Amino acid sequence: MRKLTSGNASEQPSTSPTNSLGTLRFHDEAQEPLHRLPFIGRRHGEVKFWDVPSTGGYVGGNLTGEALARIFLDTLRQQPDAATPGAWLGWIAMGWMHHTFDMAGVKPDLHPDHRFSTLRGQVVGFASVLSHVLREALKNPDLQLPAFDSEACLRQANDGLNPRTAGSAILRTAGARSGRRQSRKVKPQNT
Repeated sequence: MRKLTSGNASEQPSTSPTNSLGTLRFHDEAQEPLHRLPFIGRRHGEVKFWDVPSTGGYVGGNLTGEALARIFLDTLRQQPDAATPGAWLGWIAMGWMHHTFDMAGVKPDLHPDHRFSTLRGQVVGFASVLSHVLREALKNPDLQLPAFDSEACLRQANDGLNPRTAGSAILRTAGARSGRRQSRKVKPQNT
């Protein structure tokens, strides 16, 4: 289990969500636990709460999203007393919105009274309540979560970013979840 405890290291800005190999990585140099997560990035001094390449297609995106969610839940569990974990999910949801606008090439009006800022506030407020409930639920030692291996989750997230590996990786993941090996062969339909 990867520990994401508070440290004294200063946060180093990154220019990309990826390292030189084009893969997501943990940001162990970051001071804030949330900022150490592989889907958080920094560009031009600004924190990007969803800084994940939009590659791998739907199947790969599903695989990557699942792995990053497991990493997020483990971090929430490890950081029950962090300063702002109740807002983390809201910031991530806001990051999805900003990422969508970036992909579309749209520069939204960020004036506090604009409709986009209103929607941002609604999303952050809604998700913050869910984040608080998740954090409280994760304090329960009887809550059963799937076994967690941070490096395996990071590998899964990176497999999902690559269209060549996403399909076979999701089959391996589904097989591991069910406890049986998955076949890529399609069974003939009964007619």
